[in-house]
Amino acid sequence: MVGLRNRVARRYPRALVPADDATGAADGQIECSACRGTGKVISALGGEEKPVTCPWCEGSGRFDPEHDAQAAGRALRGDAPPDPAA
Repeated sequence: MVGLRNRVARRYPRALVPADDATGAADGQIECSACRGTGKVISALGGEEKPVTCPWCEGSGRFDPEHDAQAAGRALRGDAPPDPAA
């Protein structure tokens, strides 16, 4: 079994994964993982795929830990925001 593992490891080399700070912008912000920094995602709502502004970063392409991507949907439905203490 060891020989097989070595053969597979050499046959399919993996690229090195950069550190988190290497994927961020020069200003230290991290790119949005949902849109991969493009500011757009593909929505299939209504059965047709189309690009829309990313709800997680609001199109900036940068991750914002304070932003709530679910807030707009809750406001439309009239739901209360989640309790942060829960």
